[in-house]
Amino acid sequence: MHRIDTATAQKDKFGAGKNGFTRGNPQTGTPATDLDDDYFDMLQEELVGVVEASGITPDKAKHDQLLTALKKLLLSRSNPFGDIKADGATAIATALANLQLRESFSGVVGTTRNARMSVATASAAAIFSADALIVEDTARRQYRLTTFNKSVNLAITGVGGMDTGVAPVTGFVALYAIYNPTTDTSALLAVNATSVVAPEIYGGANMPAGYTASALVSVWATASGKFIVGFQAGRTVRFAANLLLNTTSAPTLSPTAFVISAAVPKNARAAYIITRAQATSGTGGFGFALSSDDSGVGRTSGGWFLGSNFAIDSPANPVELITLQTIFYYVQSAVAAYVFSIYCSGYDF
Repeated sequence: MHRIDTATAQKDKFGAGKNGFTRGNPQTGTPATDLDDDYFDMLQEELVGVVEASGITPDKAKHDQLLTALKKLLLSRSNPFGDIKADGATAIATALANLQLRESFSGVVGTTRNARMSVATASAAAIFSADALIVEDTARRQYRLTTFNKSVNLAITGVGGMDTGVAPVTGFVALYAIYNPTTDTSALLAVNATSVVAPEIYGGANMPAGYTASALVSVWATASGKFIVGFQAGRTVRFAANLLLNTTSAPTLSPTAFVISAAVPKNARAAYIITRAQATSGTGGFGFALSSDDSGVGRTSGGWFLGSNFAIDSPANPVELITLQTIFYYVQSAVAAYVFSIYCSGYDF
């Protein structure tokens, strides 16, 4: 760009070295400022350059292209950053990366408020709800979803169903809240989690198109390919006591490992364990101990005096799972013969 510099320009009109125009004065013999091709070329290219820089092709029939170009190139003042949002997820990601910011500072992925899921009768379908929950994508962009209330059906695939294949006949499914930021659409997606620890963000290759963010919100047992009866609050899943062990000869010297994979998924962090003892011959004292490992970490214990053929249950004791799907236990008995049982009635994940 340059200021007019023809021989008839008004010298220093706007300050030293800042020429301007004059209409001339015949009485003083001052000529009007001449224009030349350099000046008109400069004006043309400066203006057209702005239009073309915005991706617009100059059109002789349109007289608003400069304004349109400026709106595309400059951020909106009436709706700050709204134009970046309107450009879509890629533009948002680029802007945040350039500023070294995250999508938001919502908190920990998978965090929920008043998360609930209830299955009253065994079914392939269920509804998960939460007042609020946080999902995240692989670029660590987070989104806060509110009034989440979505259904899932294990008999279908895709949005609102299994991510691929069929539900395990007997095993576990992980449920993910998934989110499409472009359409502001959310849903549930189920994944077979029988033999794996389900990650906090969906890690499979079958995310429905457009959905980029997710969060693990449940891990639930299946029987005959259906959700078992149970209830979830937060990250605690409870169900009818599941008998895992009936023995007349329990270990008595030290904590012994016992795998409870029939009742809890690999994602379980703690299991709710109920013990039962019944004297089948004689009477006397009977005690038990549960722990998280063979050294007695997290030990919880109890005991009773058992009458003949008398059975008694312990409360549901939470046992932290240091080893996946494994607790440790032993008993001490003064009765002649007994049956000792272990049940599981839920887990935290």
